[in-house]
Amino acid sequence: MRTGLAALLFSLASVARAADAPATAPAAGSLEVPEAVYDAGKVDRGVTIRHEFVLKNIGQAALSINAKPG
Repeated sequence: MRTGLAALLFSLASVARAADAPATAPAAGSLEVPEAVYDAGKVDRGVTIRHEFVLKNIGQAALSINAKPG
């Protein structure tokens, strides 16, 4: 009986310890966009607006960005 109880307690302790361990995520790119929204205000018809968004890869791996115009 004691052996079974000891095995049960050991199993529960192992599961609890595994739940506390942080998961190791693979290295990945992570995009930081300080200014994600730009408000151009009121714009008259026919006026071209230009604005640059700064993007920064703060991850541990290369980051690929695919942009589709329009």
